[in-house]
Amino acid sequence: MVILGRLVTLQILYQAQAREEIAEARIKDPIPLPTLRGKITDRYGNLLAQDKPSFFLHISYTQTRYMDPRWREGRILRTIDDETTREEAENLLNKEWAEDLAHLEKAIDLSWQLADVSREEIVESINQINDQIWELSRYIWWRNRNLNSTRQQYLEERDTISPRDLVRVDLREMHQTYPLVELKTERDKLRAQRELMDLKELSIKPQTKRIYPYHTVACHLIGWVAPWQDHEAELFKDEKYTSYEPGEVVGKFGLEQVYEPMLRGRRGEVQYDIEGHVLHRIEPEYGQDVRLTLDIDLQQKVERTLADNTLPHGNKYCAAVVLDVANNDILAAASIPTFDLNTIRQAENYNRIFNPNDPNRLWENKALERNYPPGSTAKPLVLIAGLEEKKTWPGEVIGCPDRRAPAGWPNCWTVNQGIASHDLRWSNTGRNAIRGSCNIYFSHLADRLDPRDLQKWFFEFGYGHEILPAPMPADILEIDTTDRRIRQAWGSVIYGVQTEPYTALSQVPEIPESKMSEKRFWGIGQGNLRATVLQVANALSAIVRNGLYKKPRLIYDENDPYNERWNRRIPVSANTLSEVRDGMQAVIYEQGGTAYSTFRNKDILERDMKIGGKTGSTTNPNHAWFECYAEDSTGRAVVLVVLIERGESGGGEAAPLGERLLDLVNRAGYIGTPPQEE
Repeated sequence: MVILGRLVTLQILYQAQAREEIAEARIKDPIPLPTLRGKITDRYGNLLAQDKPSFFLHISYTQTRYMDPRWREGRILRTIDDETTREEAENLLNKEWAEDLAHLEKAIDLSWQLADVSREEIVESINQINDQIWELSRYIWWRNRNLNSTRQQYLEERDTISPRDLVRVDLREMHQTYPLVELKTERDKLRAQRELMDLKELSIKPQTKRIYPYHTVACHLIGWVAPWQDHEAELFKDEKYTSYEPGEVVGKFGLEQVYEPMLRGRRGEVQYDIEGHVLHRIEPEYGQDVRLTLDIDLQQKVERTLADNTLPHGNKYCAAVVLDVANNDILAAASIPTFDLNTIRQAENYNRIFNPNDPNRLWENKALERNYPPGSTAKPLVLIAGLEEKKTWPGEVIGCPDRRAPAGWPNCWTVNQGIASHDLRWSNTGRNAIRGSCNIYFSHLADRLDPRDLQKWFFEFGYGHEILPAPMPADILEIDTTDRRIRQAWGSVIYGVQTEPYTALSQVPEIPESKMSEKRFWGIGQGNLRATVLQVANALSAIVRNGLYKKPRLIYDENDPYNERWNRRIPVSANTLSEVRDGMQAVIYEQGGTAYSTFRNKDILERDMKIGGKTGSTTNPNHAWFECYAEDSTGRAVVLVVLIERGESGGGEAAPLGERLLDLVNRAGYIGTPPQEE
């Protein structure tokens, strides 16, 4: 009767449950479909970064774990008991693992033969797979026992978790495969298919690969992707189709990292039953695209010119920025030397670029991330400050005598080079002082200014700021993007080293009373005054727009074509700006101008452009500057700034280089009338 009753119960009460269990047993686990990143393009839609379908040799964690000493230690600890010593456990397991280890070594050898990477890099890839799975196992084990604890508590306790416990964890990710090397040719794929008949630990799978069609061009800005680390997975950890799976990549550098919340796509999945029928399918979704204001063809030509060893600047490191004045779009922001984004993850390349002992810091974009004394490119701003604060007037002469300056004052460069002083050439008024870059005029004018007023005018024109924003779409702002800023320095508008950017003048510490002589050196762009190449270009762009300040723009916004989001009016008069611009044009067109010899008789002056410029040279450290603007009859205008590290002369080195770059901008169609091609 008991047996009969049990049968009736199973037949009537548990029939539906049994059928459900049978149906569920026929359903396979969902198979994830690859995540597709959004594209990065230039202003014209040229692809700078994109995902490309590729074939990769994959390996399973169930095989790579044999190279993980933590997993091996955990297995040994679980084998040790009252009857088995550690030595006996190791001998026993080594025999058990011998065949698997031999297969793993064979898999590594095959991968090495098929790919253009070293054996050490393949081993490093295996170590990364093991690290990701081990960390995931550790976190899952801890979380299941500490449901109400914080992430910080986990970080404090994770190293106390024994490998003995972790080897018992069984996760879906442990049974997936992960890319080891790319099979770049059909020949490689055919050979791999033949070899895989004896190596079930490897498989060939299609996968997306991030490629950079322009290789080295704009490399510092674009950045690259690489397998994610634990702290990076926090971004989408609670989202099923956006969270990071082992083997996936994340933006590691540059705009790839800054715009990870936008570029990250949503993976899909497909689920089959045991007969192979599709039960449901969710297609992957591409991430959002990021469109830059760069003209990648112009950027490429600028970089090639900066790197041209046949030019006077030789093998020196250089940086250059080109701005479209109307909307302050960055058309080019070049830094030399460069590196190839497609090969940067190779160990020898990465270690060379990111050598922490290299004082040149090759990974830095010198146009955005490095502070320099602005030298004489600061003099137009000093003249603006002097005129607006009524410390001088357009016709006032501040003499530049033919002798050395008193102690505590900078000498004029004319004295240092043994040529006629400015007093012997002209009336040393403000516009002529810009024309000849007179240190005496600007050091004395700066000394007249209240130090707070001097700081104020540099601050008004963008010094001491983070001036390059990284705007995000409204839907992305729901994600924490606090740390996602475009890497940039902010210069210094204090006495000493500025360690943080300021958002208001009230935050800026005043120059100490005991250091009032510092003003004299700020007047010639030296002392503790610092700026980036982009800040120098941005300040000149505001002058050309007649005092309308706009932040420079690298990310194009179709809803704000004229970049009006950060507009503000600098309180500077038209007469002051006219005096400054007149002096800068004299630099180019009048005898005695510091760039006159560079532009004299050049056909670039016949291409419907009115050009104003300013040279600059600094000492301790030595750098050479040239900044210029060009306007044409249609109302268009561009600004160009170039810097040569360890350059000896703004007029002798930087101005000729700047003239070549302005020629490129003209030929690209952004200003003036390009020459007729022969």
